Amino acid sequence: MWFKILSFSVLFLIANGFVSNIKDTNVHSFANEIELWAKSNHETELFKDMIKALKIPTELQNLDWRFLAAETNVAICTICRGTVQSFLKLRREGSSEEDIKNKIINLCVLLNIQKEKVCKGVVELNLPIILYIVDSKPNLTGSIICGVVLESKSCPLNDPEFDWNINIDNNSSIVITENKTEEQIKILQITDLHYDPLYEINGNSNCGEPVCCRKGQNETNVNSLAGFWGDYESCDTPWHAITNALTHIKDTHQDIDFMYFTGDIIDHGVWETSKEGNTQSLVNVYDKIHDTFKNIVLYPIFGNHEPHPLNQFSPNISQDHLSTSWLYDLMANLWIGYGWLPESTRSTILQGGYYTVTPRKGFRIIALNSNVCYSYNWWLLYKPRDPNNQLQWLANTLLEAEKNNEFVHILSHIPPNSNSCLKTWKREYLRIINRFSHLIKAEFNGHTHNDEIAIFYNSDAIAKHIAWNGGSITAYSRLNPNYKVYTVNSGDYAVTDYENWMYDLSAANKNIHIKPIWYKSYSFKAEYGLSDLSAKSLSNWLPLAVKNETLLNIYYRNFYKQATPSLQGTCDLNCKKQYLCRIVINLDANFCK
Repeated sequence: MWFKILSFSVLFLIANGFVSNIKDTNVHSFANEIELWAKSNHETELFKDMIKALKIPTELQNLDWRFLAAETNVAICTICRGTVQSFLKLRREGSSEEDIKNKIINLCVLLNIQKEKVCKGVVELNLPIILYIVDSKPNLTGSIICGVVLESKSCPLNDPEFDWNINIDNNSSIVITENKTEEQIKILQITDLHYDPLYEINGNSNCGEPVCCRKGQNETNVNSLAGFWGDYESCDTPWHAITNALTHIKDTHQDIDFMYFTGDIIDHGVWETSKEGNTQSLVNVYDKIHDTFKNIVLYPIFGNHEPHPLNQFSPNISQDHLSTSWLYDLMANLWIGYGWLPESTRSTILQGGYYTVTPRKGFRIIALNSNVCYSYNWWLLYKPRDPNNQLQWLANTLLEAEKNNEFVHILSHIPPNSNSCLKTWKREYLRIINRFSHLIKAEFNGHTHNDEIAIFYNSDAIAKHIAWNGGSITAYSRLNPNYKVYTVNSGDYAVTDYENWMYDLSAANKNIHIKPIWYKSYSFKAEYGLSDLSAKSLSNWLPLAVKNETLLNIYYRNFYKQATPSLQGTCDLNCKKQYLCRIVINLDANFCK
């Protein structure tokens, strides 16, 4: 939906004069008016005019501003820089946390960024972290902060502190022999459950907040009733849908060797999370997985929704109320306590939420916490260089794997073709991947909820390996629930095929007395007519698929997991082509132009 949403958003903003209005608004004058308003509690006519010009259309409230920043020129950046610049000055002149909190909430409502309840909750949760960072970093500016959050040509990040390099050993000449065998192993991937303990059957599924279908929201709209098994609108997953998915998987797939869980248990109620609430949801879900699958080992990672507040993965700091150490402690105790991970993983989980294991001789799994690079992780402003030393650890770990003749799978929540990651972090990550691509046989991601892949190319424009996205158990938003079962060669640990399993949410909600009918929607090789799933084969297939209407339609339909609400909108062949072009990493995709 990302491409259609962006196209609609740009047209909507232009048609309503939003872009031209903001082009006529000067950042400094906007900042001055905010400062004057904050100090005097009086709205001047100029302030009112600027607010009117900059007010966010309600239809775009819940979109990712980082995507919009790249599409609407200086529009979003003007709002960001003007607002941040004014409040930085107020803070440095001695304004209290309470005063700043109240003013930001009011401005959030005036600009129609969210409803008052959401504005209040998000500001109250995040402001203590932001003010701690601002007070600790006197050189922070509005341009730096907005550059991190929005990072685009129209809102660049030019501060040298955010440009750094990882030390990578490029001297090795070790060649690992790929001994393919007839023996196969089966790996289950589940991802993005987004369990909502407040889900209300027949609740309001069109509430206008970041997540709907929850108890305590506005009066139920009789035309937008939350479904029994979930809902296509901005709603997360009820408990009985979680348990149904896990039970179905256990009963259907008796030959699973081990499982990958690629993050996001916590719901999208980002304005009202708590440590206690997140802890309870995490314990409940992981207990259920452990009880359901018994002796099958799960290799889990963090999603960006797991912390409180959302997205906030702190470096090692002593302030308990700001630290993420509670979450690292909890997950280390659970994952090791269930017997999934050895005690040796505890130190790096506690350091930054990452670890490595070798479940078989010649095979290594590396589990990353890529959420630290997320543009909405405010701690990037505090310590931008290689948060928690993770990328240097990754390079060193892969070097050790090379010396030990080990093939590698990487688990990472945020996929490498996402633009949500700080560009320097992503650049250095891709440098590491390029160096060790001969070892890395597959990467497994989540986060987007879509069924998609990514192909890594090296500096010589040669495809080296594939990242597979697991989709999501949640239907958020306008998607069907799904999971994947991969067939992997036990000689070189390359993915030879996978099956996508899902159910039609609309059909499931029509008869709540019958369990959802899960079915295999496709196997990848057969679906796309491939002889194998090597990077070379997929790279050869891609430019052909871009020109093939049938393959374009198939990939587009699978991208949205065959969900009718996402497929009923207009998307011509050029539109569908963008979904395939998104697959390419580290290559100028001329065949897409």
